[in-house]
Amino acid sequence: MVSNVKMKTIKDWIPFFLKKVPQEITQTRWEHCLRVANHAEKLANIHKLENPKKAYLAGILHDITKQKKYDFHISLFETVGFPNWKEIPKEAYHAFTAPIFIQKEFGFSDEEVFSAMQCHTLGGKNLTLIQKILYASDFLGSEYAEKQDRFKEWKEKTEENLEFGVYLKASKTIANLMETESTIHPYTIETYNQTIPNLNFGKK
Repeated sequence: MVSNVKMKTIKDWIPFFLKKVPQEITQTRWEHCLRVANHAEKLANIHKLENPKKAYLAGILHDITKQKKYDFHISLFETVGFPNWKEIPKEAYHAFTAPIFIQKEFGFSDEEVFSAMQCHTLGGKNLTLIQKILYASDFLGSEYAEKQDRFKEWKEKTEENLEFGVYLKASKTIANLMETESTIHPYTIETYNQTIPNLNFGKK
């Protein structure tokens, strides 16, 4: 554990984590994190998040435990007494263990950053601005999105209306889970449903 790391601001922490996170994940996953962070900071500036660097840092950190083994996640959940962790899909464990790991290992804690990280996979009810930014950025920063012919259009529409980016990720996630006959978490359905009233599909 790094117990002697003392930082005062988000900007102080960024260069620290730019060195630490690549030690925890593969190069391909790290490149994804960098893309997500860049999308998140740009969206944060466009959509007037008070501290855009928090969105950037959330992007850097969001997948730090994604490639850890099952026992790693369970150990962290049990160590801190994380409530209802058995109800979380295994694919989303990392969204909740990442903040725990970061606080225990590096001594960093920020409620806004951590809340965005926790919502970046499943979504959630009444997402905050930073939560929406990271959720949308996680999709835009994916290899899948970048390879699509409509990527530029998706990016521009998300910059114009953040709700579109949230809808986009939720709808693609739901479609994929349906195709693979997998369970859809209620948070993801709720995230999708909450975006529809804020978009004008087929309406004049």
